[in-house]
Amino acid sequence: MDMESGQVVKSLAGRDQGTLYLIIGFEGNRALVANGRSHTVKKPKKKNLKHLQPYRCVVPEIKERIRQGNLSDSAVRNTLNMIISAEKGQNHPCCLRTSSSKGC
Repeated sequence: MDMESGQVVKSLAGRDQGTLYLIIGFEGNRALVANGRSHTVKKPKKKNLKHLQPYRCVVPEIKERIRQGNLSDSAVRNTLNMIISAEKGQNHPCCLRTSSSKGC
């Protein structure tokens, strides 16, 4: 599955294993990811694409804000909090499931 800006991903390796992020850009073969707290929009974390598990969820509002250049940490935090609360409630909409060969 190809990854794109505005997509939700989970870290598979490193100290931050299991952490959800939003992709806010790319630099070579690395994704620039932010969670709005420890890794802000101004100082995103660079993660190897092989160390990220993509979710099917691409947030259109975040993608548009990235394109316009006005993405804020609060928007990133709010989006990730919404996704985390949906996961904890086991209320998985199709886009929140990790990629699989079965489809929706």
